[in-house]
Amino acid sequence: MDELPLAAVLAEIASARAARPGLDWAAFDRCAPVTAAHGRRSSFPWHLTASVFVVDAAGRRTLLVEHPTLSRLLQPGGHLEAGETLRQAAARELREECGAAIAGVAVLDERAIDVDLHAIPANPRKGEPEHWHLDFCFIARLSADVPADGELPTRWLALDAEPVRAHARLARIATGLSLDQAPAYHRG
Repeated sequence: MDELPLAAVLAEIASARAARPGLDWAAFDRCAPVTAAHGRRSSFPWHLTASVFVVDAAGRRTLLVEHPTLSRLLQPGGHLEAGETLRQAAARELREECGAAIAGVAVLDERAIDVDLHAIPANPRKGEPEHWHLDFCFIARLSADVPADGELPTRWLALDAEPVRAHARLARIATGLSLDQAPAYHRG
């Protein structure tokens, strides 16, 4: 089984950090140094995850999934699989959770737009203790509006809708979208 391509992942992280120094990198610094083991979901107390903040073709809405374990709306994302970089994991999770049609028209940014360290409750069914996810989120802009047909239920919501504003990370990403990241975004 291939391990985490550590050099490639560290390069992704360095590139995101250089391009986005305004992010709260303290979460990452608390977890450093990253090792190949952190790419496995069995790495406790924390491991790497990747997610995608999907913006529709008009730049007005985001596509969220109904998370089956946490029972709330979140951006698509999840654990890295063997041999994947963060961006590759984000692209795979988008395809799995939202479907091939969405993934087929998504333009995924090269660098993570956000980094977040968040607690995950224990899951006795999976034999997982409480742990942390160090998640790197990428923006995916859709070039056309197509229906989601992935493995999880999805909902399109306005970037300024209450469920987006009520979730600190989603609100931070939606608010931080600049005109060059979502050219057609207009509140309303």
